[in-house]
Amino acid sequence: MAAIGKKPPVRRVSPLKPGLRGARNWATAQMRAASYSRKSAWRLALSIVFIFGLIGFVGLWLGGFLPDARQATQNFTKNRLISMGFVVDRVDVMGEGRLRESDIRKALGVRPGDFLFDLDLEAAQNRVENINWVERAIVRRLWPDRIVVQIIERKPYALWQKDGNVYLVDNNGLEITLADAANYPDLPLIVGADAPNNYVSVQEILSGYPDFNERLYAMVHHNTGRWDLIMHDGDLRVQLPTGDIRPALDTLLSLHDRSSILDREIAAIDLRLPDRISLTPLNSEPA
Repeated sequence: MAAIGKKPPVRRVSPLKPGLRGARNWATAQMRAASYSRKSAWRLALSIVFIFGLIGFVGLWLGGFLPDARQATQNFTKNRLISMGFVVDRVDVMGEGRLRESDIRKALGVRPGDFLFDLDLEAAQNRVENINWVERAIVRRLWPDRIVVQIIERKPYALWQKDGNVYLVDNNGLEITLADAANYPDLPLIVGADAPNNYVSVQEILSGYPDFNERLYAMVHHNTGRWDLIMHDGDLRVQLPTGDIRPALDTLLSLHDRSSILDREIAAIDLRLPDRISLTPLNSEPA
């Protein structure tokens, strides 16, 4: 018989036991449910995989091995894809005319046998578009082993004389490459620091005056914004005004219809002033 007034001994309970007991009860319930339902069995299996995966991820992260694991996974995937045939076998270039296919291949930076997905398409496209003649390039992969490059070339619009050299320029006023003017007899010759940037607008106007275009040898752009038309292989200079040149061209066309002035021995026709025309004989210097 217990002594009266004596307290019962205190039982020590671990603070982990309630949590462990709850986990054990949860696991028991999941196992029991899995034995009755395929869906529950799949849920239990996925839960176990997730838990072990999470433990593995945390372990790699804490140990500083996560970058190595990522690299190993990437290498494994790359090797598997290479073994399946995802390597560059052909490089097809379409649309090149003045360009050499070898220059395009060099800019791409890819060779047969390279891993297909190692090529950065955007960077390769930028490298190809840095070639002088290329206006636009499209680089694509065609699975499993082809790289296709489609080229849109820049079209020469005029010959630009600068610092004693002649360059091809496109309709945006951009320099393409050095050129021999004799190889482009149908292109107009323009002179002046800002001539390529202003030529398109004046050419649109001159296209409405075919009689002048047939005689045109070169065009000189001045820093004031006006143009001179050089005709007859440089023998005749037509000095146009600043601004709208249509009234001056209309005057010149009317004068030529009446007197064939463009066929006479004249060195310069000055149309810079709206109310008068000045002529310089062939043996005199223009004003």
